[in-house]
Amino acid sequence: MVGRVQPDRKQLPLVLLRLLCLLPTGLPVRSVDFNRGTDNITVRQGDTAILRCVVEDKNSKVAWLNRSGIIFAGHDKWSLDPRVELEKRHSLEYSLRIQKVDVYDEGSYTCSVQTQHEPKTSQVYLIVQGREFEGEEEYLEILGITREQSGKYECKAANEVSSADVKQVKVTVNYPPTITESKSNEATTGRQASLKCEASAVPAPDFEWYRDDTRINSANGLEIKSTEGQSSLTVTNVTEEHYGNYTCVAANKLGVTNASLVLFRPGSVRGINGSISLAVPLWLLAASLLCLLSKC
Repeated sequence: MVGRVQPDRKQLPLVLLRLLCLLPTGLPVRSVDFNRGTDNITVRQGDTAILRCVVEDKNSKVAWLNRSGIIFAGHDKWSLDPRVELEKRHSLEYSLRIQKVDVYDEGSYTCSVQTQHEPKTSQVYLIVQGREFEGEEEYLEILGITREQSGKYECKAANEVSSADVKQVKVTVNYPPTITESKSNEATTGRQASLKCEASAVPAPDFEWYRDDTRINSANGLEIKSTEGQSSLTVTNVTEEHYGNYTCVAANKLGVTNASLVLFRPGSVRGINGSISLAVPLWLLAASLLCLLSKC
C-alpha cells in the first residue's frame, strides 16, 4: 500500500517561494479588489450567498478556494457540490454563488488571481445565521461537536400531572472525507486485478479514479464499483500499459482527499514513494498553498 504524503507546514513557505519562481506570467487585476482585508458577508441559513470577485482582464487565471480545497479553477469546477456555481454577469466577473447555504458553509473563501509578478488574493468570510425557533423549549448545546458525538439523544419532559414524555433526536455530524485504506496490487499480464480505496465521511463520499491527469470511466476493460464508503477499480485483462500509478479521489460537500495506488508487475519493487494527485498547474498549487498558509 502506498500512503499519502502529508506536507510539513514548516517547509510550506519555502515550497511556496520555489513555486512562485516557476509561475508563468499573467495579466494584472484591479488592485481595489485585492489589496484589502477580509470582507464579511452574513447570510441566513437556506438563502443564496454570492461572493464577489472582479478581475481586470478576462484572460487572467482565476481560482476560488476555501479551507477544504479548490472550488473552481478557471471555468473548471473541482467541487462536487451541486449548490456551487459561478456568477458571471459580465466577462470580468468571477463571483461564486452558493445556493441553500448551510452552517457548514461558514468560513473563509479566497479568490486567487495570477498576476504578472505574484498571485493576488481577495478573501471573503461567509457568516451563516441559523434559523430562529419559537416556543417554550429547552436546548442542548454541544460546543465544538465531534463525529464521535453523533447518535441518538433523548429529551424528557415531565410534571406532576402526567407521566414523562420522551422524544429521541438523532444528531448527525458531517465531516470531510478521510482515506482509511488504499490497497495497491500485484498483477500478471492477462489476469484480472483490482485496486481498492476506502474513505470515511458524512455525507458519504463520491469516488473518482484518475490515471495521471485523466479521469477513468468504466470502459475498455476497466470497471469501477463504488458503494458507501469504498470503491474499487478492476482491470479485467492486465496489459503492460496498465502498470503504474493511479489516484483514488474521495469527496463530499465538505472537502476532498486522495490516495495513490500502484498496479505493479510481479517481482518489482513495491515501495514506490510519493502521493500521486491530480495534475495541478503551478500557479494553482501556489494559490492553494497561500490559502493554507493564511488559514483560509
